[in-house]
Amino acid sequence: MSEGTTFTQWRERAQTEIREESPNVRVLMITAAVVVVVGILAGVLALLLA
Repeated sequence: MSEGTTFTQWRERAQTEIREESPNVRVLMITAAVVVVVGILAGVLALLLA
């Protein structure tokens, strides 16, 4: 059962770290999504105007 305990402790620690870093990750993901959307729109406009 030591492996299960170790895995449980690792999982809890990982979840805690994710909660602590969550705002930074959320901002990064939102920024990446905005960049992708802007890139797609620019590409579509370029194709339409060409």
